[in-house]
Amino acid sequence: MLLLSSCHFSILYLYVLKLFTASADTRTRLEQYKHFVDLNDSQISLLVEAIEAYPHLWNACEKFSDRFQAWMLKTLADMLLFLRSESVGSVNPEREKEFLKLCDEAVQLGFERSWVDDMRQRVVTRDHKLDQAKTRIGEFVNRHDHLTQELDNIKKELRILNDFVEAQTKCFDFL
Repeated sequence: MLLLSSCHFSILYLYVLKLFTASADTRTRLEQYKHFVDLNDSQISLLVEAIEAYPHLWNACEKFSDRFQAWMLKTLADMLLFLRSESVGSVNPEREKEFLKLCDEAVQLGFERSWVDDMRQRVVTRDHKLDQAKTRIGEFVNRHDHLTQELDNIKKELRILNDFVEAQTKCFDFL
């Protein structure tokens, strides 16, 4: 049993080492494109993560010149940054339009259309009930503010009436 465990450990170690080496190699290769386009470390990290998950992204780049590959990778990094930093609630029509342009550019540059379309669908197939829910929330907030103000006015009027009634119920004093 101990032998089997050490065998599994060796296989696991080699697998992790291979992943780490592949990741480091990918990062090193991507950093070489920094002198062609403005890629920062966080964008490179996004690219490494994406290329490890979708190896065909790297394959799409390899048939072009270094300068063109850099442009492709910059466009891909911009797409990935959008997907990582935006949410259904934060995307307005202008930001959506920017993302759709990036998607079109990615396809024109040579990235696989089906993959780009999958990414595009994450943004464009939002639930339209979200806008309705936001509108309803706004209505309820306005109504709440109005009712709170009305309640404050009622409390103020009640105090005034209570003070008046209390003053009328005090005993006459001879002093």
